[in-house]
Amino acid sequence: MTTFSTQELQAYENGTMELKQLLGFGDDYLQALKGRAQFFVDGGHRERALIMLEMLCALDRTDFTPALLAAELYLEEGASDSAEAHIEAVLARMPDCAEALVAQAELQLRSGELTSAAALLRRVLATDSHGQTSAGKRALAVAAQAHARLQQHG
Repeated sequence: MTTFSTQELQAYENGTMELKQLLGFGDDYLQALKGRAQFFVDGGHRERALIMLEMLCALDRTDFTPALLAAELYLEEGASDSAEAHIEAVLARMPDCAEALVAQAELQLRSGELTSAAALLRRVLATDSHGQTSAGKRALAVAAQAHARLQQHG
């Protein structure tokens, strides 16, 4: 996994903001795209939702939410390679992103990588052991589901 320095990330964010200004893609435009993507997700139109989410990923790499939602949709379609690429892209930019760490753990659990998945969940829960954040709640839920599966098979 590639990681970027703070200086590289800042340069990227500055360039992204400048490009958005030049193209006229303000926050209103991005919010409209997010709304459209959610509309398609809610309506069960995954292909259209993924198109919108891919656009959002390309236009704004500072917001991890579209990439993780796209990863979730790809997983539901059985395209784990695409899901993994989106999760890894977020983690390359934000290595401590709790939501992405949980998503990576879920992906690893699906492929039977229990030890590495548990390590990721422990990382998230080290900062939120009581599930006060959405990522902490999700980490606890994923850990509980994994434990239940192990109990059934063990």
